[in-house]
Amino acid sequence: MIPVIIAIMIYACICYWIKTKKILPHVFAFAGPCLMIKTEHTKIFDRLSRPKKLLMAYASAGIILTAISGIILTIMFVGSAVLTMISPPEPVAIQNLFLIPGLNEYVPSTIAVWVALVLALVIHEGGHGILSRAENIRVKSTGILALVIPIGAFVEPDEEDVEKSKLGTKLRMLAAGITNNLVFGAICLVILCILLGMVIPGANPYVYGVYDGYPAADAGVLPGMIVTSVNDVPVHSMADITQALTGTSAGETVSLNGEYKGEACHYDITLASVPEDAAASGTPANSGFMGISFSDPQNLVTMVNTLTQPASFGDAVTSFLYFLVLPLRSFTGMEMLSFVTADSPDPAILSAPFPGFWGIIHLLFWCAWINILLGTFNAIPIRAFDGGQMLREVLRSFAKKRGIKEDGVLRLCSVISFVLVMLIILSILIPYLAA
Repeated sequence: MIPVIIAIMIYACICYWIKTKKILPHVFAFAGPCLMIKTEHTKIFDRLSRPKKLLMAYASAGIILTAISGIILTIMFVGSAVLTMISPPEPVAIQNLFLIPGLNEYVPSTIAVWVALVLALVIHEGGHGILSRAENIRVKSTGILALVIPIGAFVEPDEEDVEKSKLGTKLRMLAAGITNNLVFGAICLVILCILLGMVIPGANPYVYGVYDGYPAADAGVLPGMIVTSVNDVPVHSMADITQALTGTSAGETVSLNGEYKGEACHYDITLASVPEDAAASGTPANSGFMGISFSDPQNLVTMVNTLTQPASFGDAVTSFLYFLVLPLRSFTGMEMLSFVTADSPDPAILSAPFPGFWGIIHLLFWCAWINILLGTFNAIPIRAFDGGQMLREVLRSFAKKRGIKEDGVLRLCSVISFVLVMLIILSILIPYLAA
């Protein structure tokens, strides 16, 4: 907490100095506690908006995509809140509510994650700016939004131009950022699936996990070690290990040879009795127990191929949901694919087809994950989000055509936003209250 407190104090001092001294008012502004670092040089949007008809068609399709995403996510939030009230889960650590690399325990502070986060923000706000110009709406400024660290980007269209625009123009402009995130995320996900199909499995089984309090852990065996022989008998598969251990008994000493990150390893392990849970998982009952869970590199490749090459629509949905929760490696089986999110596996377990392969895999994963989450979350019909502003414009247009007062529409939007925000807050608080 000390570095965090120091960073907040430095940020507060800088903001106080900028505000009291009125430093570069055309560059620095404030939105509540957030510092806006902006520029009025927005000609890049003019250049990028030249294929206007194509962009308008793209954004029109994006309206439908945004509406579907908003409806699905709203249903999910409502369902999650109801389930939380019925059966409260374990409380979520406060820091995990924020998509801040390093602070959120599931989002590592790596170059790939930071690049993906910056790209997602630029792609989102760039979509608003480009569509604004394609629709002949002037862009007053663009820039970065900071709260101790950069937390977002923004594009500021001319309010008068926006107000004079037709409903379709407003919806296309608002949906553009979400559409960009979802499309870019989908493209990254497809490329990720193609590249993962190129990995080459190693020729030897490896140590997948080590049981605490058992002989292998006491001997210092580490997960990820490649196994080359048991009792000096070469092994090339899980079946070879099973055969080598069959007939052994508790108290017998077994030699285990292999390599860990390129270095040769040798362990003499005195076997223990097979515990019930290990026997149920496939360890031969008529053998001693090292306290090791072995796996085969081919199992990883098979699992990856199952996820990246779904055989049906149902399998595709399952794979996508698996992708969404992949950083949450506390789920059973998730740790097997940790190399997709952060780690670079031992080349003896999974061999990369070309140099820099795993860096590209990490970047593609986080670009896909962050863009899809950012896009769908912004589609929620909460007033501060694009989805909420789109709902407001639709209801305003509906009210105007039927002579209904706009105040009633705005109140309805506020009620919807309030209900959704309360459901989100309750989903967070109830597990703490029930604990």
